[in-house]
Amino acid sequence: MNLPSHLSIINGELRINNLSIIDLAEKYGTPLYIISGDRVKEKYEKLNETCKKYWKNTLICYAYKANHILALLKLLKNLGAGAEVVSGGELYAAKKVGVDSSKIVFNGVSKSINEIRMAIENKILLLNIENLGEIDYIKNIVEKQDLTASIGVRVNLDVPAETHKYISTGMKIHKFGLTSQDAIKAYKLLMKIRNVEVNGIHIHIGSQILSLKPFKEAVLKLIDFCKKVYDKLNLKLKLIDLGGGLGIPYKDNERELSIQEYCKSIFPLITDQIGRIFNENSTIILEPGRYLVGDAGILVSRVNYVKEIGGIKWILIDAGMNDLIRPALYNAFHKIILVEKANQEPTEKYWVGGPICESSDVFAKNYPLPKIKPGDLIAILNTGAYGISMSSQYNCRPRAPVIMIENGIAKLVRRRETYQDIFNCDLI
Repeated sequence: MNLPSHLSIINGELRINNLSIIDLAEKYGTPLYIISGDRVKEKYEKLNETCKKYWKNTLICYAYKANHILALLKLLKNLGAGAEVVSGGELYAAKKVGVDSSKIVFNGVSKSINEIRMAIENKILLLNIENLGEIDYIKNIVEKQDLTASIGVRVNLDVPAETHKYISTGMKIHKFGLTSQDAIKAYKLLMKIRNVEVNGIHIHIGSQILSLKPFKEAVLKLIDFCKKVYDKLNLKLKLIDLGGGLGIPYKDNERELSIQEYCKSIFPLITDQIGRIFNENSTIILEPGRYLVGDAGILVSRVNYVKEIGGIKWILIDAGMNDLIRPALYNAFHKIILVEKANQEPTEKYWVGGPICESSDVFAKNYPLPKIKPGDLIAILNTGAYGISMSSQYNCRPRAPVIMIENGIAKLVRRRETYQDIFNCDLI
């Protein structure tokens, strides 16, 4: 069984950072998210050190959409990470944990005027536009409030990402970015606005990518596009935002994308052009989310019932699609381990379902596991990204608490919601 470094099996029991998952479940109840801050630190430092080998001015802006628990954001900020945000709420979170504005990038295909104003007022590093209509909003804000704005343009280069269609974002059929023609027009308009610094270029082709090919194709197209920008507008951009998309293996037969191979293949393509079509003091920005936090998290759930119906053996657990929607939304695969019998050979095949009144509330079908009884604990792996951040209160279910482990010590970083919490915003 392939397990990341922070997970181990000791005396037949699955443990996280050598801590007992059984003890944590007893103390905090289930369903329960546990995230290894130690694993996040390991992944961040590896990525940062590798990037710096190939270009000194590299900024890693963690993608807040993946997991926005404040303790996690604080950990990454303390490690030196910036923030990639796509909403006013995420920008608020970045400032709340103390991220310097010079390390914040704001993206988003449909920003409100209030979000644009918030980004400019906070003097962030880069506001990437995706619509020509944003330019008028920016012009009005900087001129009326006498503010300066650092602006980039997200260009859609029509690159297939070789990933799930719902998380592919870089082709012309998608809503994201501007065509090359409109992006040139955007740069031209932005350059005429007083108090606007035209600094950046942004691409993002999708999420959960395990192949170098689409990344390389996207960067080659980006360079060709920036040559046109320089030739037509005499503009050397200095913030080269390559977006995110670095995937993690969810299945044993998937190969992790080597960060060494990624940097070795991608960075020299860009650095060869620095001083030519890019500014001499250019910064390369990466926006990883899942890569940093995905395999660091697990969702622990207790088995309520085991039953057979229609020839199908069901495990019915206390976690639902409101806690982890990825299997229902993307048909995503997550490895499942019986915590107390982690090294036992499977003897049965189960469908794993939750308590939500939807037939899509299923985590796995025909999944091989040891024989299971009510009360057993299961761990659903690789839930550090897009688990708690996409969770909801559907069926009036309070969202799960989150435990984070740092230096081998487990701390509660988000309490379990109460029924009162669900209705706190309601007015009668």
